[in-house]
Amino acid sequence: MTRSDRWFVVAVLGGVLAVIITAVVALGVGRKNVSPPDLQEQPNPAIPGEILYVNRESCIIVARASGESRRQVACTGIPPRLLFFLDETRIAYVDAVPSGQNLVTLDLETGRELSRTAYKDDRTLLLQSAPDGTQAFQRDDGRIQLIRDGQVLTEIKFDGLDWGPQFAGWSPDSQWFAVTYNPPRGRGAELWLVSRDGAVRGTLAKDAGTPAIAWRIAGVGAWPLPPE
Repeated sequence: MTRSDRWFVVAVLGGVLAVIITAVVALGVGRKNVSPPDLQEQPNPAIPGEILYVNRESCIIVARASGESRRQVACTGIPPRLLFFLDETRIAYVDAVPSGQNLVTLDLETGRELSRTAYKDDRTLLLQSAPDGTQAFQRDDGRIQLIRDGQVLTEIKFDGLDWGPQFAGWSPDSQWFAVTYNPPRGRGAELWLVSRDGAVRGTLAKDAGTPAIAWRIAGVGAWPLPPE
């Protein structure tokens, strides 16, 4: 092999190595998938009720928590900050605009706007609280501690993540909660559902927008409670 041939081989190998490195860094090739099972592909009937969430196009989606079905209700233009089930036929969301916040009521079936009123309530802390009084505390390392009456009831860990998920809300029976997770390398945010003991988990959506959710279970009720 001549000297020029050797340089040619080195150049080719260097190019191949660069492609491999680019794939690993940019696409995450070879990385372990840390997401829970996809509920659209593998529905889990053990997860009860219906959930409202917002996708990356600022559209409100109503989905079976089991993952069996979903449909778009309406697109809001401005990402909703809060979501509510009002009753069997109506939902509401809170938008945030420079002039103030509005509570917008929609027909659940058609997505038609029914009313729009000023909203001055603050439910930031309420979102961390379950109906039974359990509080969710998110630690810097991604752990979520469930605490009631000053006692840590359980600690949910999320292993293998680049950063921790963001707590999104509780189910009305206090047995489930939702978090959003932003995977690395520009992939869309995911909405995960987790049982209170951390044993059952599922990915409800891979196109989540804001971490706003509302959850209702027939015969139990809805959470968060709608504004009065």
